Amino acid sequence: MRHSTQGRPTERIARIAFHDIHDDGLAISDDVALVTGHFARTLGADAWALTSTHEQGASRCLAADGLDDDSCAALVRIADRIDTGFKHHAPAPLWCDRLSTAHPASALVIPVPRTPGQPGAFVNLVFRSPDDDARGEIETRCRSEWPSVSAYFRLWEAARLAQRRTIGVETGLNLVAIGIVLLSGDGHIVFANDAARQLMDRQDGIREHRGQVQATDRADAAALSTAIGYVLAQSGADGGADRLPLLMLHRESGPPLVTSFAALPHSDRSDDDGALLFFVDPGLDIHQLAEPVCKLFRLSRVETELTCLLASGQTLAAAAQALHVKLGTARGYLKQVFVKTGSNRQVDLVRLIFSNLIRASTHDHLHRR
Repeated sequence: MRHSTQGRPTERIARIAFHDIHDDGLAISDDVALVTGHFARTLGADAWALTSTHEQGASRCLAADGLDDDSCAALVRIADRIDTGFKHHAPAPLWCDRLSTAHPASALVIPVPRTPGQPGAFVNLVFRSPDDDARGEIETRCRSEWPSVSAYFRLWEAARLAQRRTIGVETGLNLVAIGIVLLSGDGHIVFANDAARQLMDRQDGIREHRGQVQATDRADAAALSTAIGYVLAQSGADGGADRLPLLMLHRESGPPLVTSFAALPHSDRSDDDGALLFFVDPGLDIHQLAEPVCKLFRLSRVETELTCLLASGQTLAAAAQALHVKLGTARGYLKQVFVKTGSNRQVDLVRLIFSNLIRASTHDHLHRR
């Protein structure tokens, strides 16, 4: 729609009519319905609907008031036809006559500004057979009110996109065998994936207490609390910490949980600092988890085997015995690993391996694709 200029008639909105409208389901949305309803009442609409299209899913009516299922289905079909013809730029608002056989009314269909990666959305205002004068008045009020409503929809679309990203990230992290916990700047749990939740629910080395992560072993509790405080202090700092803690948290049964940390980098989109905690059960197949990291550092087969044994909590002597080599030979292999990884101590090597597990696994997965 365009504003009228003095001495020139206002450009009118085009009319279209669809007749082959099919039935569809009705779904109810969130409080965006309140904004749409207020906008509809301001323009004197008899009914309204908010419809959404999707390239890979079924188009649907998100919210409606004053319309039956057939009319909502008609508006969904109209949205599909409009969206199909305008993939790369936003279509202009338009009038749709003969909405349905049961509802012989006209609908003003207004496309919502589209956010990349989001389905198309349309605000549909339904009027009972408005004449040309009534349409002109409606269009004038629409031009006045729509900018503020459109601004709200931009925020709504951004929130929907952020929610989809969050759900996707959480779903991916829940597929990882490593326990991952996101902490806020004050040390409270913001998110814990399924593996971490299972450990805390079983109180298997860690537990949740008043929204925070605690070690179940008393001797480890102070060390974990100190390590978390240290990492949170590094959060947001340029470059982060050079050496972050690596802990072994004792459990009632099984080898200790290997715990590593990562401070969250500074972000212009958030003022809140935080940290990530990674809990690895050595009972898992450490070789399978750590091998992609070893490939990144171009370790040989025997160097990879030695690194995986050390990462599983074995001493160098035990690792040498498992490899059927002398302790001096194992020390020679370890020196080569230090050179390739830039590590100076065994504990730094293990820390490096565990702090890169997620990154390397993602890199290896993308490489295979």
